[in-house]
Amino acid sequence: MEKKETREQLHGLSSQLMELFVSDLLSKNKVDVKEAKQRLTADQKEQLKQTVEQLRAQVEGFLESKTVQKVSSAKDKTEEPTVNPLRQAVIEKKQKKVKKESEKHKKHR
Repeated sequence: MEKKETREQLHGLSSQLMELFVSDLLSKNKVDVKEAKQRLTADQKEQLKQTVEQLRAQVEGFLESKTVQKVSSAKDKTEEPTVNPLRQAVIEKKQKKVKKESEKHKKHR
């Protein structure tokens, strides 16, 4: 459910950004939108539709890959962390030192 809502929010956001970008581009170049729409051929309209569908598919693929990465990183976090070999050597050395000291105290008693 959350995935669907997120996808819808991103589609809405990307649509808004695209509209803003296009309107800004058209206004900078002083293009009349109604006139430009009328000049588009059927082939050009079809190409635009295909481009939008391709971009939508790419966005969905990107979102799915991010979801998979989040799930895999969550699994990685739940696994027991590995101890750095250097850290492990320091721990073992400290344990040996403590053990030797405790043996010395036993002998002196």
